[in-house]
Amino acid sequence: MTDSRARDILSRQSELESERSQYEAVWEQVAEFCDPDAPDIWSGRRIGGADSQAERQERRGARVYANTINSAANRLAAGLESLIIPQSEKWHGLSTAEMNDEETDEEKEWAEGLRDFLFALRYSANSNFVPATQACLRNVVRYGPAYLYAEEGFGSTLIRYASIPVVEGYLCRNRWGQVDIFHRRYERTARQAAQLLGYDKLPARIKVLVDDPAKCETKISLVQCIQPRDARKMYRLGGHPRYLDTAFASYHVIEDEESIVRESGFRTFPVSTFNWRRYEGDPYGISPTIEALTTVREENAVRRSGLRALQQITDPATASKARLDYVPVLNPGENYPGLIDDNGRPLIAPISTGQNPTYAFNYAQSRADEIRDMMLVNLFQTLVQNPQMTATEALIRQEEKGALLGPSGSIIQAGFATNLDRELGILEDKGLYDEDSRFLPPASLAGKAVRPTFTGPLDVLRRAAEARDTIQVVTTAMQMAQFDPGVMDNIDSDEAIKIVQSAGRSPQRIFRRKAEVDGLRDARAKASQAQAGMAAIASAGKAAKDAVPAVQARDSGLLDGLQGMLQGQAGTPGDPGAEGGGA
Repeated sequence: MTDSRARDILSRQSELESERSQYEAVWEQVAEFCDPDAPDIWSGRRIGGADSQAERQERRGARVYANTINSAANRLAAGLESLIIPQSEKWHGLSTAEMNDEETDEEKEWAEGLRDFLFALRYSANSNFVPATQACLRNVVRYGPAYLYAEEGFGSTLIRYASIPVVEGYLCRNRWGQVDIFHRRYERTARQAAQLLGYDKLPARIKVLVDDPAKCETKISLVQCIQPRDARKMYRLGGHPRYLDTAFASYHVIEDEESIVRESGFRTFPVSTFNWRRYEGDPYGISPTIEALTTVREENAVRRSGLRALQQITDPATASKARLDYVPVLNPGENYPGLIDDNGRPLIAPISTGQNPTYAFNYAQSRADEIRDMMLVNLFQTLVQNPQMTATEALIRQEEKGALLGPSGSIIQAGFATNLDRELGILEDKGLYDEDSRFLPPASLAGKAVRPTFTGPLDVLRRAAEARDTIQVVTTAMQMAQFDPGVMDNIDSDEAIKIVQSAGRSPQRIFRRKAEVDGLRDARAKASQAQAGMAAIASAGKAAKDAVPAVQARDSGLLDGLQGMLQGQAGTPGDPGAEGGGA
């Protein structure tokens, strides 16, 4: 029995396939030169089953003569992983501050603990996060779009991740350019469909396939549609709206049956979309491999011609007399009787065209170097290109790497920010913020949202200049303070250390809380005041002790006598002052 909702979904699927067909011709060329293991199913479903890997390799091997773009794409994908989501580092933090708000130390420590928990989940053995994200980055570099699917797990694996193949994904964007409708067209065997959707929900025809051991591996085509709910059931609790259903609906449709076999929903959008570069109105975007396709085809054509010219030298064509009954294969070291005439001249001679393949190979090498530049491979070979590079030169190259990869890196990070919302939504449903959870937020976080602050190597490169300049200014001020101590009054050391911390990945737990710092400073100020008071008392006691003999001398008339003697000496005849006085 057909369903009107299923017909609507299949109708939109047909429209999305028509829209995406404009990209598939280019993606097929990318697969030919850069992704030799990709199935050839871009331009519709292949009839008679997919080709084997050996068949694909043989077919493409007859057309592809250079592997430069494939190698460069793999290196760029690995470089993006090392700069954006390195496995050895915490490549993002969590922030809860709003526009006119500053996080407290307690909030920072809570966010840091939650961040560490998220990383432990992602890099657990069964989460599949690393293979899924690596596949996404390879798709971004080759095709442009990539899709990361995060779903609820059970047991010790709370979240599971999967990379949806580019060939299976169809998308729609809202007016802000965000993906809010996603269709996935994929194939599963009847047995797998029963495991995925549930045997009882399958149509009768599919159940027959599942029950038959000879037919249970028959492929069936399904479409999963994820879209916003048009109307949500809502109620109010304590003046705040609460929803009875999820924000996004999910439907699984069997194409041939035109029926919905599974219906569910998600609180947050479960598919995170990544892009390399996307223009306004372009749903799927472009990749660096697509931008380099013209040069890739040129390199392949020139290398193919160069190989043909080389074969003319190493295995030239031969010319022979017409009366020869056969032309033997001339192998080295073999003796061929009868191939010399009576005058000692060979009856078979090579045809020399005088071709020189060196020019072709040199030109192909220049095209290969251009491809590596377009794929930004040279950014990751700083020491290979110049082993004697100074520290300053290396720093400049690092900043150049951040500047060139920054725009595309930010687009990719937007996808990981969407994935973070999905992760927190799954964990919240599992009781992340419950009263008995160790991640119960502080009361000051009521009504605030959690968002990521990326701290990977690419972000460190972006903020390195601010931290470096801050350190340079403070160092200069300390040097000037040797001559003018007042210059340090211009430096706010607390703000300086915050800038340096924000530019790196220093954990919050190495810093004392503000209340502790204020207490230490208050105790230090009181101790300084007490020390100053003791010094004042000691100085006053010494002054009083020194004043006692002076008082006694005055009382005994000794000081008056000394003063008179000084006045008498001032009136002697030899004194110039006396002569002046007599005049």
